[in-house]
Amino acid sequence: MGTANEARPGVFYGWIIVAAGCAILLVVWGFQYSYGVFFTELCDDLNWKRTTVSGAYSLFMVWHSVNYFFSGWLNDRYGPRLILAICIITLTGGYALMSAVTAPWQLYGVYGIVIGTGCGFAFLPVTSTVSRWFVKRRGMALGIAVAGIGMGTLALAPFAQFLITRFDWRTSYLLVAGILLIAGLPVSRLMRSDPLEKGLLPYGLEGRREGGECGSSPCAFDFTLRQAIRTKAFWLLFAMFIFFNCAVQMVMVHFKAYATDLGITPMVAATFIGVIGIVSSAGRIIMGHVSDRVGRKACFFISYLLMSMMMMWLLEATQPWQFYFFSVTFGFFYGSCVPLFPAATADWFGTRSQGAILGTLLLAPGIGGAIGPLLAGRVFDSAGSYDVAIVAGAVVLLAGAVCSVLIKAPCVVRSA
Repeated sequence: MGTANEARPGVFYGWIIVAAGCAILLVVWGFQYSYGVFFTELCDDLNWKRTTVSGAYSLFMVWHSVNYFFSGWLNDRYGPRLILAICIITLTGGYALMSAVTAPWQLYGVYGIVIGTGCGFAFLPVTSTVSRWFVKRRGMALGIAVAGIGMGTLALAPFAQFLITRFDWRTSYLLVAGILLIAGLPVSRLMRSDPLEKGLLPYGLEGRREGGECGSSPCAFDFTLRQAIRTKAFWLLFAMFIFFNCAVQMVMVHFKAYATDLGITPMVAATFIGVIGIVSSAGRIIMGHVSDRVGRKACFFISYLLMSMMMMWLLEATQPWQFYFFSVTFGFFYGSCVPLFPAATADWFGTRSQGAILGTLLLAPGIGGAIGPLLAGRVFDSAGSYDVAIVAGAVVLLAGAVCSVLIKAPCVVRSA
């Protein structure tokens, strides 16, 4: 007798969920990572220091991560369509308001709070929903979905630079708002929170074993949030996420400014960010698939170690080919980590409360993402150089590699 999935011909609807999630993350995070392109325009046109403009991004990182907790709880309760609609509508209003910013408090309120709220309702509903639809090939499915972030960075960071060159940064933000609304809202309606809504089982559920070792295979026990936060694994993942986003957001916000300070033209510098994005898409898909086979821990360790080495390489970069080499290597391994966090969370803590657990875990990248850009801006304004900040980024990534060695899945088997 066949499974529910086998009984229906055609494409498994979970792959539609993956494609829709990929498209949503493409437009949401592609434009969000364009902040580094708008960064120098805001500094120059409004005569603001880099610390000031970095501070708005740091507030964004903290506030959007706080909203992960609420979006995770709401996603568990109401499903992804409502949450993603809130995301798109809020971001549309936020980017439209960015076109009228004239004072730092407005930048902090609009980008930090309004856009921070919108982005806080994007990543988790997509990754949590994909995790529910897949047991087998979960890493690969998540890798494909979050590859949209990298694709968006490749396409939309240079596109933002084109808009700024063709029009100005204020008009560009208005155009970004319109594109988000038109492209994002219809796609969000394709999402379904649970395979049962379509009369299906999660992909690979028919092969799930009761008990056994936790790791790349799912645990038989679904943790509650309270149980999860009492484990060592949760807090090591939390620390790893802080270290990861501290370095990544430092690069994404200041990379264009760092390159142009060394004589690289603005458009070429914007393409460096785009290359990080597209190569990160390959990293998400490839390492997501590899982690299904060799485990999440090994992939975490390799990714953190290579990113740390690339930060040290950046200290010596002066020529375009050196920046492109950094973008390719750093981008691949940065992307590799992104699907590992939600995959490891689902593997080790189950999916019943994954929205709440992952939402709490995602407070960590907000902390790291707030520290990294602000630290780099402060270091530059004080010393006229990013060198100390870059070394700090390498150190925290190395600390993340150490955490990945120490982490152990909290395997709990349901009692008879």
